[in-house]
Amino acid sequence: MVKFNCIERPLKRAYARYGRFISHHPFVFLILPVILAGGLGTGILFLEKESDTEYLFTPRNGRAVAERREVETIFDGNLQDGQLPTRLTHFGRYGRAIVVAKDNLNILKEDVFADVQRLNTEILNIVILDEKNHQVSFTDVCLMWQYECIANDIFEVFNDTNNYQDSITYPYWVSTEKNKVYFLGSAIGGVILESNTSVILSGEALQLQYFLRDDSDTNELSSDWEDAFLVLLETFQSKVVDVTRYTSHSLEQELNKASGQVFGMFTIAFTLIINFSIWSCTKLDWVQNKPWLACLGVLSAGLAILSAFGVMGFCGIPFIDVVASTPILILSIGVDDMFIMLCSWRRTNIRSSVEDRMSETLSEAALSITITSLTDALAFGVGTITQFPSVQIFCIFTGVAVLFDYFYQVTFFAAAMVLTGRREAANRHCSGCNVVLPLDEAPSTSYKIFCAGGPSRKTLNHQSEDSAHAVMLIFRNYFAPFVCHHVVKFLTILFYCVYLAFSIFGVTQIEEGLELRNIASDQSYVVPFYDYETQYFKNYGPAVAVIFDDEYEYWKPSTQNELDAVVKKFENSEYTFDDEYTSWWLRDYLDYLEILKIKDPPKDVFLHILEKEFLKFEMFQQYSLDLVFNEDTTSIKASRFYVLTRYVTNSSMETAMMNAMREIADDVDVTVYHPSFTFTDQYEAVLPNTIQNLGIAIAAMFVVALLLIPQPVCALWVTFSIISMEVGVVGLMSFWDVKLDSVSMINIILCIGFSVDFSAHIAYAFSVANGSTNNDRAKEAFYALGMPIAQGACSTLLGIVVLTSSDVYIFRTFFKTLFLVMTLGVFHSLFVLPVLLMLFTPQSCAKTELTPQVAPVTCRSLHVDVLRPDGPSPTLSHKNTMEMNCKQNIDAVLVDNDAQEPVTDTSSADGKVNPTFEEE
Repeated sequence: MVKFNCIERPLKRAYARYGRFISHHPFVFLILPVILAGGLGTGILFLEKESDTEYLFTPRNGRAVAERREVETIFDGNLQDGQLPTRLTHFGRYGRAIVVAKDNLNILKEDVFADVQRLNTEILNIVILDEKNHQVSFTDVCLMWQYECIANDIFEVFNDTNNYQDSITYPYWVSTEKNKVYFLGSAIGGVILESNTSVILSGEALQLQYFLRDDSDTNELSSDWEDAFLVLLETFQSKVVDVTRYTSHSLEQELNKASGQVFGMFTIAFTLIINFSIWSCTKLDWVQNKPWLACLGVLSAGLAILSAFGVMGFCGIPFIDVVASTPILILSIGVDDMFIMLCSWRRTNIRSSVEDRMSETLSEAALSITITSLTDALAFGVGTITQFPSVQIFCIFTGVAVLFDYFYQVTFFAAAMVLTGRREAANRHCSGCNVVLPLDEAPSTSYKIFCAGGPSRKTLNHQSEDSAHAVMLIFRNYFAPFVCHHVVKFLTILFYCVYLAFSIFGVTQIEEGLELRNIASDQSYVVPFYDYETQYFKNYGPAVAVIFDDEYEYWKPSTQNELDAVVKKFENSEYTFDDEYTSWWLRDYLDYLEILKIKDPPKDVFLHILEKEFLKFEMFQQYSLDLVFNEDTTSIKASRFYVLTRYVTNSSMETAMMNAMREIADDVDVTVYHPSFTFTDQYEAVLPNTIQNLGIAIAAMFVVALLLIPQPVCALWVTFSIISMEVGVVGLMSFWDVKLDSVSMINIILCIGFSVDFSAHIAYAFSVANGSTNNDRAKEAFYALGMPIAQGACSTLLGIVVLTSSDVYIFRTFFKTLFLVMTLGVFHSLFVLPVLLMLFTPQSCAKTELTPQVAPVTCRSLHVDVLRPDGPSPTLSHKNTMEMNCKQNIDAVLVDNDAQEPVTDTSSADGKVNPTFEEE
């Protein structure tokens, strides 16, 4: 039969030798890792935080990013008279307030509007101090157009009419006094119009916007003004209106607060996991109890976290708030690895030497955690190729932490196991380390309850089960026969088919996109602002720019008709208003020429009147931002118009609108852009990025499983199990109010790692288990890894349960996704995967149990006579001779690659003890 263990067997032998080596030098491996972690941990001092939400949560190479560069290249040099908010290529600095009338009052009523005016006055009177303690007011930092601060149109309208309702039309109002048109669609919300007219009867909400400069000279001052703006609105009192607030860096500030909450929760999670680990290491045996070892296992994960964060600081990788959940994840992974190693230790013969037990433990457990650590690191490595910086940075932090966790498990924690093993070999109490009597020699009941422990000294052939935990025996004696029953197998397959169908249906229902309001906590002032904005101010806008970047002959009627046809294509979209709401310089200019009774002027006249007359009128001056002349003003290099979108009330409609605009633009060879497109691009990029990451990661997982799991069939079922869990997680997410976005993409990558942890452990145990049938191999696999799988799931759930109290969508999503992973992981690893392995793995792959005649010899019985109270102790020379012969035989077995796997446990599967040299 072809062998597939060409990598697995050498690794097992290497780990076995490493186990003996570390057994002789435990203090070196205990102290040096701590010193290393301390040194690397100093890098945390150099960690810098990144909070730019646009940078973190939008695709790095999104189409809108390229479009913005193009627009800025064309139009940014045309700002000599200032700038208008509608022409900005990014959102810039600003403070926004939405004022809503209480008790369904009319916000345009005089006494109610008076409070709005009072609020506006207080805002305009905000004063901050610069670094020289000079007073800085709004007029010093405001965004200007024609050397005046951009004001809120609503106050100009009311001042002009000298009343509070009569004759104000919506959404446009024309001032005959100033010969100016005011657009009120984004200023008044909840409007009720007079029947068959556009005259406003009442309104429910007003939006006030205060735009600030963000150039290098004023950016910091503008930021300080925003902070003062938030403080003022938080303390503003009114009996007739409610005020919500928002600034350009509100999301960043709120996300910072949210991550601080999670760090506090980490303390609770750390405490819960330590207590669970201690409880899991407890038996009714005060020698075999391992409370301090459990604490050191948790500390080992802590060292990995410290080292990873320090290395990131040295490497200049910025810290982001999403990474705040990494410690909980690494703690869960580390504790899971600890349980695997402890379970392997418990399966060794309790009378063997520490060297033998560590050799056997590491040859089995270390290889198992090598598979999962390598696949976890690969999963996070694949995540680094995504377009989303938030996902990339998270995967770098967590992937490096996984590798460090593996390193500290096989060094620091392994050394701690050696010292614990020495304590057990000396029959010392787990707390006070004093030598105690075994349970059967306890002089009193109280001594038996609080002190006694260790193997009995009255029997020689002490079975390895005596060191096993009771839960391990439950998995072997009760749970394994239950799962192996043919009725349970049938019900498992039936339930799995229902689960798979339900999950696939859920996948088709998943929604995409990260709502910006979900970045802040539920209690944040940001949430009601977004709610009011959606309720009152989504009917109009945003105004999308359409750019002609060629030197068209605008003075020719044929060109004018051609361009007008392009504009009408955009106006006829289901997501835009008609020509009444379009802002296009050429239409207004042609109307102007018609008033002047100039028809089809030649090029020089067309351009002269445009530059010297038309653009000088106040109501048309804004168009100077939409035109780019060549150096001698003999042609127009580029121009743009703005088409107003409508009823874009949610992320799905934002995506549909953007795609509709781009589809038209691609068809007529123009460019469309709005600053919000940089965020909307995530809705387009998240699905292909997720599929790409999943595909690459699953392929990598299969290759690793194929190389390290000795049976290819088992590697195939591991890959199938990973895909099945991913489908389940994504599908069930849709029924738990979780969308597919950059945050859930992180969780899906996490799912790959955890899915491998569950599947690979049980598949590897099955592939190396002894047994004449697949049912026997499954029972041995359950005995070996049933308990650590259950422990790992429980510890992870304890670690993330604290996130249920979080009022932040990002961290609640972590809990929901990981909860699904844990429950589905347990279901797959303890039911689905074992059943599939039993039913569909060829029986020829099963190992037959070794007979005493072919079982390789071991050296562990050399130490039995030392503990035997009534037997003769061999002389030193006799022991040396026996040990030399024993090691020669073992080395001979290890060298023979075609020989049967070495058996390091003297007890056979049926509980009988195999012969050893001493017995011979």
